[in-house]
Amino acid sequence: MEKKIGNIRVIINPAAGRGESVLPVLNLSMKEAGIKWHASITHEAGEAIKFAKTAVKEGVDALAVFGGDGTLMEAISGLMGSGVPLVILPGGSANIMAKELGIPQDLKEACALMSQVPLTMKAIDVGQFSGHYFILGVSLGFGADLIEGADREIKNRIGFFAYFLSATAALKKAKKAVYHLKIDGQKHEVQGLTCIVTNTGNLGFSNISYDKHIDVSDGLLDVVVVREANLSLLRLMAVTLLKRERPDNVELVEHWQGKDISVSSSPRQTIQYDGEVLKEMPLHIKIIPEAIRVLVPKEKA
Repeated sequence: MEKKIGNIRVIINPAAGRGESVLPVLNLSMKEAGIKWHASITHEAGEAIKFAKTAVKEGVDALAVFGGDGTLMEAISGLMGSGVPLVILPGGSANIMAKELGIPQDLKEACALMSQVPLTMKAIDVGQFSGHYFILGVSLGFGADLIEGADREIKNRIGFFAYFLSATAALKKAKKAVYHLKIDGQKHEVQGLTCIVTNTGNLGFSNISYDKHIDVSDGLLDVVVVREANLSLLRLMAVTLLKRERPDNVELVEHWQGKDISVSSSPRQTIQYDGEVLKEMPLHIKIIPEAIRVLVPKEKA
C-alpha cells in the first residue's frame, strides 16, 4: 500500500500536447486530490533531467511528467536511484510507455490516478549504456531513420501517424546491414533491415506489440532484427507487429532476450534511443531491473 501523495513536482514540456489547456486541468485535479504542486517548464533538451534531480533534493512525494516519451526518458534519468515514484501524464504523439502501462491518454483521467486509494505502483526496468538511460529502446537502421525523420509539426497535427509518413521516406533509402550481436555472452551475426533492442513491446497502438511476451518488468531486454529489406510498408508492419513467416518458413524476424547486450553494424547505421539520435558504436547495453516505480491503474499492477 502506497501513502497518499502530499506534494508533487510537475515537469511540463510546452511543445507537447494537442492544443489542450494543461494548467487548468492540472490545477483542478490537484485541488480535488488535495495535492500541493509546483510546475517546471522545459525549454531545451536536458532540462527535464535537472528538474527531476532538483525535485528529488526537495523531497517531493512524486514527480509527474507531462510530455512525450523523450521528456519522460529525461525525467527518469534524473530519478534513477532516488526511490521517488513517477506519475506519467501523456502529452506526446505516441506515449508508448503510457500505453504499455494502461495509463489513460486523457489528461484528466491520468491525473485521477493520483486520487486512487490505495495508490498502485508498478516497478519498471530501465536500459542503460554509456551513461545514457532509456525506457523504450535503442534502434539501428530503418527503425532509427523513421524516428529521426518524423517532423515535429506533423507529429503535433496527426500524432503517431506521422511515423507512417516518415517510414515511407525511410523505406526508400533503407539498406541491409550485418548486425554483430553478443547477448549474455552468446555471439550472433545476422543480416537485416533494422535491429531494435527494446524494453517495451508496445508500438504506440493500444493492443499491438512486437511480441506479446515482451514485458517492461521482466528484467530482460528484447533484441529484434527485421531481416527482409525489400518489403512494402504494409508488409513490413505486418512482419514487425505480427511476427509472420514467409510461406517457405524462412523467418523474417529474429528475436532474442538478454540482460547484457553488445551490438554494432556493418556498415555503420543511424542509431536512436527514445527519440534521441546517436553517433556512437558499438553499443554495450544493460538492463537495470525494477529501477523506477510508476503510478498505474489498479489492474496494471
